[in-house]
Amino acid sequence: MLRPVFFLFSAAPSMASLAWASITGSFDTASKMLFFLSLFLFTSLICRPTLFKKSMRKFNVAWWAYSYPVTLLALASTRYAKEVKGEVPHTIMLTLSSLSVLVIIALLLFTALYSKILLRDDDPCLKLPKHSRLL
Repeated sequence: MLRPVFFLFSAAPSMASLAWASITGSFDTASKMLFFLSLFLFTSLICRPTLFKKSMRKFNVAWWAYSYPVTLLALASTRYAKEVKGEVPHTIMLTLSSLSVLVIIALLLFTALYSKILLRDDDPCLKLPKHSRLL
């Protein structure tokens, strides 16, 4: 059920890449290495769809773990494309940015469609005590 959380492993190098670029003021070699590490981790997870087959059968709030790493990777690729002029970096940037938007739209739709699964009627946390009053 928590297999989507594996994608969070690719978020740390992306965030470190952006943070290091912000600290140094340029997207230098260290930032590029962290970006490519994140891209490698993300690609290695994408290439193993059978790993996530069981977790994708039923909607779960853990699916939101896909959005953060993809968005951070798209942001890092944008910074990389600004630094390295060329067609390949811009293609990577557009692909990851489009994937990020699609993932977030899909998650919003699935969350809206399956809100009954996430917020059950018999959830004790959602019920007010009988003696409480709203002032």
